[in-house]
Amino acid sequence: MRRDVKRITVLAHAKLNLGLQVVAKRDDGFHDIDTVFQTISLADGIAIKERRDATVTLRATGLAVPEDETNLAFRAASLVIERTGCPGVAIELEKRTPVAAGLGGGSADAAAVLVGMETLYGLGLDPGRLRAMALELGSDVPFLIEGGTARGRGRGEILDRLRPIVGVAFVLVVPPIAIRAGEAYASAGIRLTERDRFIRLSCSAIQEGDLPGCLAGLRNDLEEGQVRSHPEIGRIKQTLLDAGALAVVMSGSGPAVFALVRGKEEAREVASRVPECGWAVLVVQPVDVGAQVVEAT
Repeated sequence: MRRDVKRITVLAHAKLNLGLQVVAKRDDGFHDIDTVFQTISLADGIAIKERRDATVTLRATGLAVPEDETNLAFRAASLVIERTGCPGVAIELEKRTPVAAGLGGGSADAAAVLVGMETLYGLGLDPGRLRAMALELGSDVPFLIEGGTARGRGRGEILDRLRPIVGVAFVLVVPPIAIRAGEAYASAGIRLTERDRFIRLSCSAIQEGDLPGCLAGLRNDLEEGQVRSHPEIGRIKQTLLDAGALAVVMSGSGPAVFALVRGKEEAREVASRVPECGWAVLVVQPVDVGAQVVEAT
């Protein structure tokens, strides 16, 4: 990046989990998982401007989020400054992705700040170091730097790229419930049967462009516990199935639920059948990018 650049704008794409299996509890308090990640067209906008000192400021518009060190975007900037000695940044965040919804919104913002500061200051971080910093910030952050379609194992940081998914769209429904990942994992059961099977079969189906095979892998081990705790999630699922969706599943730790349909027009039709009852309803599409620099000025 040329050094006269003063401002970088990055899109922070949200993600869905196209199936998620909880494999085991780890000694470090996290869980080993097996999942299929997919970035989607829903994205926050992040502008990053250089500062002369080594401080971070964050101003957010749109959906309400904290503007201090409890925000992952703020923490990501602080980590880059600490590890590289680069100058500080002023961050302007346009928050569009629902918070604590299982869509990786905060993690996507952190990924965007890492990529944006690397680009703004020409830090020359090698991919391995960038991924290590990303994992310090959150399990989903390494994937959200790259985006696209990928199988995630370990905490989600062991990534295998998959063939891009095309010809489908998603109807995303988010109730006004906030679920922290720790809460969802604490109530999850670890399945002792079909271990490693449904995600592996889903990955094979994606690689072969086999939509029916992909549908068979749309399960989430975190969903059952969250439906018990929050019956509204179950009502959303049934509403989307009744509206004609091919398959419906909760994303990540929830409460966001998505329906897989054939194309944007069908997605709009399904979305129009969701009743007005305080749920956010969005039509989104898969994208093959993660943190995406869109402007440098």
